[in-house]
Amino acid sequence: MPEGYDMRRIAEVRAGLGESPVWDDQKGVLYFVDITGGRIHVLLQNGRTETVYKSAAHIGALALTDKGNLIFTENSAVAMLELQDGDVSLISPAVHDGTGCRFNDGACDPQGRFISGLMHEGPDRNPGALYRFGSSGDVCLIQQGIALPNGIAWSEDGNTFYFVDSIACSIFKATYRAHGKPAHVRLFARTPAGRGRPDGIALDKEGGLWVCQFNGGCLLRYDRKGYLSNHVTMPVPRPTSCCFGGDELGTLFITTARFAMTDSELFQYPDAGDLYAITPEISGNSRYRFKE
Repeated sequence: MPEGYDMRRIAEVRAGLGESPVWDDQKGVLYFVDITGGRIHVLLQNGRTETVYKSAAHIGALALTDKGNLIFTENSAVAMLELQDGDVSLISPAVHDGTGCRFNDGACDPQGRFISGLMHEGPDRNPGALYRFGSSGDVCLIQQGIALPNGIAWSEDGNTFYFVDSIACSIFKATYRAHGKPAHVRLFARTPAGRGRPDGIALDKEGGLWVCQFNGGCLLRYDRKGYLSNHVTMPVPRPTSCCFGGDELGTLFITTARFAMTDSELFQYPDAGDLYAITPEISGNSRYRFKE
């Protein structure tokens, strides 16, 4: 199985739980979050990182809007950050008032609506669900019964929807239409035992799906039929999410985590939580934006 990519550490972040990288092709910058740190960061063209927003809440998911702003989740609510003046407005109040419940990963659908997965962090581990948010503040529950909802992506034509259940070690695919609800949900791939759990995902132009294996220290690529076609070893054990960006979307950016690692693990992997990148042979698809 091919590997052979030049894995590069491109920014020292030391994120507790880095997640949700999003490439802004208009500005040539990468936004990403630190969930446990409650921060939205930006990787600038000069290689420096800056914090553009800080919250006392957990920021789980992030996406760009059609006006160049950011839509994001805080615990179980959804908000928008106007990057020019720093103003934050509420898109939707909390959908769940329980403690230990927050949105995790998320992305925008082809119609410009924001989708994010609600997860339960408590010991009872109630099943999570996917919610859809529109610009008018409308909220819709679109998929239930996901043990731990994670990575979300659409095919280039927008007709196929992918989502991850980390606890089930499974990636699912579904038919997606304009009404905004997945139909005919079926298993796309089950990730191998002993390689951690699937987390964030990104699709390339051949329909290949890249997935970060949390606690598995690797990235996996599945072809459009769900067959494992590549394995890339990471220098840290907890890759969390990925997205394509850079020139012609030829770079795959990868966030990582140091959350809950022991002192000895951090000594062994001091760069855990940093930002990494590889250059696959196949470039990626641009992500959809939220319609304000």
